[in-house]
Amino acid sequence: MPGSANDVRALNALPLNLPPGSEVYGDSAYTDYMIEDDLQETSQIFLKVMRKKNSKRQDLPWNQYIKQHTRHYIETVFSSITRVFPKSIHAVTYEGFLLKLEVFIFAFTLQKAFQ
Repeated sequence: MPGSANDVRALNALPLNLPPGSEVYGDSAYTDYMIEDDLQETSQIFLKVMRKKNSKRQDLPWNQYIKQHTRHYIETVFSSITRVFPKSIHAVTYEGFLLKLEVFIFAFTLQKAFQ
């Protein structure tokens, strides 16, 4: 998505072909109650969004803790993966870009396996 697109628009564009019972974690920018309800009702996919303090749907304290803990873990792993990426990725086609991303993630996996 272009940088001018808001996060909810990007969420709508994601192809969420996930098995029923899957959980998708997102930060508070992905707050859209209609999308959250639709995903749960139609696909049994649970959108776990960090709630803002003024949210209409407040989380119970233990749910908030689980979301914070899981989000911290995801951000740590993503940071570790992107550390092996170069500062810029030159690709002529979208498929070439995806191929390079796959190679970087594979390199990360090999690096972790041999540490």
